[in-house]
Formats: sequence, structure tokens, C-alpha cells
Amino acid sequence: MTDPVVVIVRHAEKPEPEGPHGVDHHGRPSAHGLTPRGWSRAGALAVRMAYAGLQGDDLIKPERVYATATDPHHSSDRPRLTAHGIAKRLDLDMLDHFGRGDEATLVAEVVSADQPTLVVWDHGHIPTLTRAFPLAPGTEVPDAWPEDRFDLYWVLTPGESGYSLTIAPQELLAGDAPSA
Repeated sequence: MTDPVVVIVRHAEKPEPEGPHGVDHHGRPSAHGLTPRGWSRAGALAVRMAYAGLQGDDLIKPERVYATATDPHHSSDRPRLTAHGIAKRLDLDMLDHFGRGDEATLVAEVVSADQPTLVVWDHGHIPTLTRAFPLAPGTEVPDAWPEDRFDLYWVLTPGESGYSLTIAPQELLAGDAPSA
């Protein structure tokens, strides 16, 4: 058994107090939903993941898709809204049985499953999630996901001494930054 490649993304764009406003999956206004740009990103990620790994593409096509669960203290549904369309496009179940604080348990499940995996997580906990993987010596993990960035991939690639981390731009939507 070999460790799987893991791609971690932040949920898609969220509403800001001054707008644009968020909407849920029914199009109703929701402070816990995605903005129209966020829904565009979620759709673009679904297409991108469906074609990942083809023709020398460095990104992997996930065989498992995880999203941060909601709980009584964190009612944002943005990770699940972002991941749902990706899982549907790949004909996979969206796995959302882990929440903030369950990062080590999630990592144990991901590593033991030995399948390329996409994790859509709450950006405030992505560094904790990343550090829970068995990292290769010298692998540096940023202290925080950049607050203003929704357009990055954190790719964990297994090696003999642990996982290495590569941070790459998504470049899916107009206005996405061309570099990490």
C-alpha cells in the first residue's frame, strides 16, 4: 500500500459584510452560502477535477472527496456546497463526517484508504489539517491560508520520508492570481 496524493482546497468564495451576498443551493440568500463567484468556482473545480490527470496533467483525479462537516458551533456550509458538485461530477459520495478539530482522524482515514483524495476544508484549519499528515523532514507548512485567496491548491505528494507540500494556483476564473 502506498500513501495517496491529497489535494486540499479552501471552500469557494464567501459573502462579505458589504456584499456580494451569499446564496444557498436553492438560490436563497444565505450568510452561510457561496457568492455567485463562489458558485462559479465550485463548478469550475468540478470540471477541473473531472479532467485531472489526463494528458500529463500533474493534478490527480480524486477517488474520494471530503468536506468539513457543519456543527452547532460552525454553521457555514461553504465547504460542503463547494465539494458537493465535485463529488457529483465524479460520481462519488461526498464524505462529510469530520469537522473542525477532527483533522488527525480525517488524515488517518485518508492515508489508510490509499486513494487519491480531494479535501475541501475550512481555511482556518487547513494548516492544522496539513500538519496532521506525516510530512517529510523539512516540509514547511504556512501558518495560515491567505485570507484573500480562494484560488489555491495545497497538494500533498507522498515520498519515502513523508509527504511534501506544493502550493499552486488554480487559475480557474478570471481574476485568479497566476502564482501562489
